[in-house]
Amino acid sequence: MTTTNNIDVQVHNHHKVETDSNRKVWDAIADWWERKHSENGSDGTDMFTECLLPQVEDLANWQVGENVLDLGAGSGIICRIFAKKGARVTGLDYSEPMLEKARKRAESDGLNVEYAFIDLMDINNMTEYADKHPEKFDIITISTTLKSLPSLEPIAKALPLLLKPDGRVVIVDLHPAFSKPAAHRGMEIFEDPETGKQQLQTYIKVMRYLNIPPSQSEAVRGQPEPLVSACKNRSIHPLADVPDKTTYHRPFWSLLEPFFKNGLVMDAMREPAFKAEGRDLDHPQSYHNFPQTPMLLAFRLKLR
Repeated sequence: MTTTNNIDVQVHNHHKVETDSNRKVWDAIADWWERKHSENGSDGTDMFTECLLPQVEDLANWQVGENVLDLGAGSGIICRIFAKKGARVTGLDYSEPMLEKARKRAESDGLNVEYAFIDLMDINNMTEYADKHPEKFDIITISTTLKSLPSLEPIAKALPLLLKPDGRVVIVDLHPAFSKPAAHRGMEIFEDPETGKQQLQTYIKVMRYLNIPPSQSEAVRGQPEPLVSACKNRSIHPLADVPDKTTYHRPFWSLLEPFFKNGLVMDAMREPAFKAEGRDLDHPQSYHNFPQTPMLLAFRLKLR
């Protein structure tokens, strides 16, 4: 006889295997990731500097004296943005090599940032952390992290424990409809009959959106090992009979519903894209050539 407790254990164990798998990838690519995001003296790739970071800063609306918690901090890009403003910043992540990169960067930049290990899939781990920090946080940021989590329930349950009554949560991740794995980039090159010059026309093809099978994914093109970026398709998933709705690729409703169920509401949303004048014709597949297509979705949550 299958009981609810047995199912919960099955799901937890399966999620742990998936989480540990992605953790090993992040551990393995930590050196490469830090080098890639530090090219040309910048702090982050062009996707970070042009699309992601401006939205985080805008939606967070940090004020002097407010503290910031970054969940899934990685090498500390978001943390450094707020620390340079003078905020008291804490960054949590589940990859020790990535955290070590973050600590070294903070030290070399003369920034005061506290970093610690946490498993965002472990609600007990997160509850214990919240109990140790009863002062709570004014701003919580979660950047390109949700797509790596087998379930959003633990983090959705933990946020109200970590957030001040008038605080805000800023989340940025791949756009559910217009980015991978749902969307495929397409392009056509043709000659303008009036000028004879070659023209590039780009478009997005979305063949599947609600149910997408597991897939490997590069967070940044050329990374040494891919991450798992997938969703549970009940017809092929080993736990197809488990009555839950967790996904990696998430349609809008399943991306937002866990937060709504746990007492949070959305009060702002953005869909950033690269600017039209920044086209990169040497690399037709670049998102710089898709100025009408948002690569990311950014939104802000508050307590109900």
